[in-house]
Amino acid sequence: MLRWLAEVPSDQPVALLLRHSVRDALPAGDAGNLVPITEVGEKLGRELGGVIGQRLRSLHTSPLLRCVQTAEALRAGAAVDLPITADRLLGDPGVYVVDGRRAWINWEARGHQGVMSHLVASHESLPSMARPGTAARFLVQHMLVRMGSQPGLHVFVTHDSLVTATAAQLLGQALGKPDWPWYLEGAFFWRSQDGLHTAYREHHQVEAGATLCTLDEDDVIEYARREVAQTVGLDSGARFFLAGGAFKTLLTGRPPRDLDLWAPSAADRSALIATLLKRGARRLPERAFAEAFEIAERVVELPLKIEPPTLHERLARFDLALLAVGVAHQPGDRWTAAIHPLAQRSVQQRQVLLLKPLVNWKYALTTLARMRRYAAELGFKSPASEEEEVWRVFDAQSKDMRAEMLVRYVRTEGGNNHIEKEASLRRC
Repeated sequence: MLRWLAEVPSDQPVALLLRHSVRDALPAGDAGNLVPITEVGEKLGRELGGVIGQRLRSLHTSPLLRCVQTAEALRAGAAVDLPITADRLLGDPGVYVVDGRRAWINWEARGHQGVMSHLVASHESLPSMARPGTAARFLVQHMLVRMGSQPGLHVFVTHDSLVTATAAQLLGQALGKPDWPWYLEGAFFWRSQDGLHTAYREHHQVEAGATLCTLDEDDVIEYARREVAQTVGLDSGARFFLAGGAFKTLLTGRPPRDLDLWAPSAADRSALIATLLKRGARRLPERAFAEAFEIAERVVELPLKIEPPTLHERLARFDLALLAVGVAHQPGDRWTAAIHPLAQRSVQQRQVLLLKPLVNWKYALTTLARMRRYAAELGFKSPASEEEEVWRVFDAQSKDMRAEMLVRYVRTEGGNNHIEKEASLRRC
């Protein structure tokens, strides 16, 4: 640890995925969520904080007590005034667990060593858990985005299983028990012109041109499983589709703005609402086309309109190719994904492309606003040819219809002076 702390670049942001400090033994058959660090653990945490010192730029932690206490000790030792941000991808349940209550059966059946051995070497998921490789890359992308562009050390305090599995999957090394981290030991991740660096103990690997998350089937399904498990849960008994802008998270690493769940029947929709309320969701003011609920730091929207029976029909109703990504959920944790080929091409070309002809042409100005917003969020281009297609549809309408399209735009997007001005000039 001391060697890597001295060798990682000081002029770039570096993520340190760190196991918490010393704790007492966990109770038999218990995850030990309330077990704190010891006096020695606090002392060592302060010492490590002192070694890091002013290089410490941000602190993120699993919400569990021993991890929060470790972060506090690091902060005190570094003598810096930083907020400590709780992050459930780091624990409770952590990125490798989809449903914490159900996943405990894996520890009961395999023991901690058996679960760890699976996470470091397998690409398949255990019951109610994520695919290890997919989860590892999602976590690393999440950390890289969270630390932004500020040079220095960004510490993410977590548990031994997350450190081991993430380092193993990124290094392509099936790390055995002798390689599991001690207390206050971790793995380092950073980007340079050479690629993505992963450093852990004697291992150091650079992956050139690394793309951590994509819009492929595995990433899409695993992301959907995690979001649904934390919001609606896996016991709703409902069939539904999760589709649209939520999957931008795979490209940006930032949390979704909201989760749109489309129900193919009134019974499915009622089951979703009942489950959300039972899980403690807070009903939000009704929106133009949907009911909205807040739960687990997410906004879940249920469109008022009952949808067609297939995911492909749902995706065909979008205007932007990047929205035409989704999963269908069937009771029993069963999932299928659909990704429009033009969505993949949008990512490859780094352009916001349209699905033509525009199905929702009466909302063409809203489509234009979303094109530009997506381009800004993703660092993509909004091609002039695609924008001109929107204006072609707008120009082809009667004066009254153009006025109505502008009203629809203001109602859905809240208005944008630039687009309103462009539309007004074309109406003249």
